[in-house]
Amino acid sequence: PLVWRMVMEVSVLAYVLVFAFFAAMEVTGMVPQEVRRAGLTFTALFSPYYGDEGIDFVRYHMRRTALVTVLHTSLPLFFCLGLHLVSPELKFPPWHYSNPSFLPFAWGLSGLVLACGVSVYCYWSRDGFKRHPLSLLLSRYGRLWSSVATSVNLEFRDMEKFLSNLGGNCLIVTDSWIIYCQTHSVHLIHQRDAVLHVMEADEHHLTEEGHSSQYLRIRVNSINRRIKSFTVRVRSNEYKALYEKVDSPIRVARSVVIQQTIGDRFASTFKEQVERNGLYHLPEGSQELEPCIGCLQTMPQVKLQKMCAELEEGSCRQCYCRPQWCVSCMAKWFASRQDRHRPDTWMGSTASCPMCRAPFCMLDVLKLAPQA
Repeated sequence: PLVWRMVMEVSVLAYVLVFAFFAAMEVTGMVPQEVRRAGLTFTALFSPYYGDEGIDFVRYHMRRTALVTVLHTSLPLFFCLGLHLVSPELKFPPWHYSNPSFLPFAWGLSGLVLACGVSVYCYWSRDGFKRHPLSLLLSRYGRLWSSVATSVNLEFRDMEKFLSNLGGNCLIVTDSWIIYCQTHSVHLIHQRDAVLHVMEADEHHLTEEGHSSQYLRIRVNSINRRIKSFTVRVRSNEYKALYEKVDSPIRVARSVVIQQTIGDRFASTFKEQVERNGLYHLPEGSQELEPCIGCLQTMPQVKLQKMCAELEEGSCRQCYCRPQWCVSCMAKWFASRQDRHRPDTWMGSTASCPMCRAPFCMLDVLKLAPQA
């Protein structure tokens, strides 16, 4: 009857749309982080096979990309299976019921696609993944790709590496390597061969209050003809950490304006205020200063001295600690004591001395006078 056919056509259309939506997310890697952390992705079901990324990073991604190829080429077969369950008597096109059945053709085509995926997996995994694209890439940096892989594995365990996850893709920068892991491939280049260029920036507004997030598209150009260039995407608030980790300067296109984080903008304003507050002269015979206890890289640059009001007035108190902090670390400390949801109140707020806990405001931070 006509009503039953219409119901079946609607159910088939709904199934096709839902399957296409989730298949697209799976193949492109654009899966919500909450779903990814819960391990509810198609490829996450086989994660025990990949091994431990922290122990053997290279082989982990070899197994992952090889198996993902099989899993994603099996999607057409799963689509046909579901379609058969939804509508066993489906014809193609659905409204031409006099046409031959579409499913036998679809079954054959999906089986062929899966056979191609299995063939790729078998080819890559033979002889310990010797023919995998990642092993071929590593072999261009040494006679034995396994020795180069050992070097990559060791650097990946370094806690100070740069790591950025965005949209299912992961950018990793170690002391020697730049690695970009995607759903179906892994790009890798030695830092000495890489020249980074910020090509463009796109901004996405997240709330009605105007809060936005900026993303940078960075081209990793290779000066080694044997290594392919590739493009990565990172958040603008991660740019500073990336800039500090790479060896060579990052070029920025003239049309690109990189947004500073709230913390960076506040640090710049904090330093400007300190310059206006005046100088603090160390008393004669003062104990020799030691490096900043926050970063251990520069000498102390500021002293907390109540200047906003008389000693007994206001909420600020006199700090009697000797200079121990550089201006950058003091700015970070002051910002860390503030309400993250109310950056408009930071300038007029107070923080406590990291050592004696005496309250102070920005007017109480004096720059140390140059010593003779």
